[in-house]
Amino acid sequence: MRKTRVLLSVFCLSAFLVFCLAAGVWANPVKAPEKIKAVMVGDRLVDISRSLGVLPEAMSVRCSTWPMCKELRLASQVLGCPKCIVTKKPKVLPNYMKQHGITRLILENNDNFCLYRNINPAGTAKLVRDLPGVQVEYVDFNKGLIPAIEQTAKLLGKEVQARQVIASYNERMAKVEKSIPKQKLGLRVLILNGVYSDATGKTFIRVEAPGGYTDQYILEPLGCTNAGAPMVGDESRISKGHAMTARLRGMAEANPDVIVLTGDAFAVQLALRAAQEKNSDLSKIPALANGAVYSLPLYTDSSVLEYPEVFTRWATALKQ
Repeated sequence: MRKTRVLLSVFCLSAFLVFCLAAGVWANPVKAPEKIKAVMVGDRLVDISRSLGVLPEAMSVRCSTWPMCKELRLASQVLGCPKCIVTKKPKVLPNYMKQHGITRLILENNDNFCLYRNINPAGTAKLVRDLPGVQVEYVDFNKGLIPAIEQTAKLLGKEVQARQVIASYNERMAKVEKSIPKQKLGLRVLILNGVYSDATGKTFIRVEAPGGYTDQYILEPLGCTNAGAPMVGDESRISKGHAMTARLRGMAEANPDVIVLTGDAFAVQLALRAAQEKNSDLSKIPALANGAVYSLPLYTDSSVLEYPEVFTRWATALKQ
């Protein structure tokens, strides 16, 4: 009888906690972004707009390199990447705006929009010059991130929210700056990006080439180097900062201190296991011998407001 009472008490307490949590969730539901009748072109522009609680009806962003796009495209129509809609499918943007009665186009003006492609989203304006009544607006990222947030907020009528976003970003960036080690870590880091096909069970692995976004925004500030060159080989194989690698060839020569998994970590884990089963000497690589293998978020300078969190995760892993 006593055991039954104890179990009943535990059950009641658990039920009460679940109820309280549920009540809290319903009392403070997450507010959905406001949808505006406009098209936005540019990753950073959309990221800032999202942080201000606004999403456009349609957008042109680098979905193939921006992980967050997978979530955003559920709420906003993706028309293609900025370079694609200008050079390959110039009718997509004007046709969409015409068919959906959209007359507002907001563009990211950024001379350094992409490391891998020579494109400025501001050039998209020429695609709609023949559409009557279209209003083209610009957010200038060439003057820095904070002015860009302020400009975006003014266009969207979200100045109050912008002050909160800027304050939070500055606070988080201050912590990042304090976390940067005075002495270089001196680690050789191999970055492997994985894709796993549920339909076929096949894995596809790409190695991030030196000189990309990770080098610039994460490895260099921490005093680390990209160890991927031996696995890349001919630079002509590089596409959007990555090169396909069959059976992780060249990994022994790369000899990394740390291996970072981006994309689908499961795909890379399968590839690493298969490679070690075929060549047991790979277990002597410092990263594998010391268990320095981490799944970390890919950063391509699209989620600019999330950079502090991404950097902190990388720094935490590499400092181990």
